Amino acid sequence: MVAETPNPASQAADKRHRLLVVFERLLPLVDSVSDKVRFAVLLGLGLDAWIFIWLFFLKGTSLTSALIVAGVVLLPLLILLRFWWALEELKDLPTIAGRMLDDAQGEITETVQGIRAGQVQKLGFLSSAKSLWSIGSLAGEARELIGSYLSIGTLVNPFSLILGVLSLLFVLLLGVVGFLLLILAFF
Repeated sequence: MVAETPNPASQAADKRHRLLVVFERLLPLVDSVSDKVRFAVLLGLGLDAWIFIWLFFLKGTSLTSALIVAGVVLLPLLILLRFWWALEELKDLPTIAGRMLDDAQGEITETVQGIRAGQVQKLGFLSSAKSLWSIGSLAGEARELIGSYLSIGTLVNPFSLILGVLSLLFVLLLGVVGFLLLILAFF
């Protein structure tokens, strides 16, 4: 038996296909979780405002005390907001990666064609400035991609995940407290 050598083009196409399958399965899940976390943050902000109003206006607590309580209640919401931000960045990852690949492939193709045609660019101020501009735009896109990967760190860090779950539970507790305060406001 003769072992067949794998074709690099077919391997690349297989990797792209697997990546697309992963993105197709991942993006609806990420979108759903992102929407739920955003709802929890908005609900928490509303309840935080209600608790501040109840403390300051209805109970006559000092402004400092009401602001301290509202600030402490806001901390878990900030953690959830960071999760929401990471999920939103993760949803844009396929677009950013595709743009980077298209730009890099276009630049490489243009450079190779120029070299084959014998068009070697002369060193000059304007061409250097144009090259620096191209490098800057590619670095900006790379920063977006790296930023998306850094947000993944928030989502996979066990300590961060525990804080996120505790923050969601806190929003549930905040809902119960807000409901009880609403009942107490009428009595």
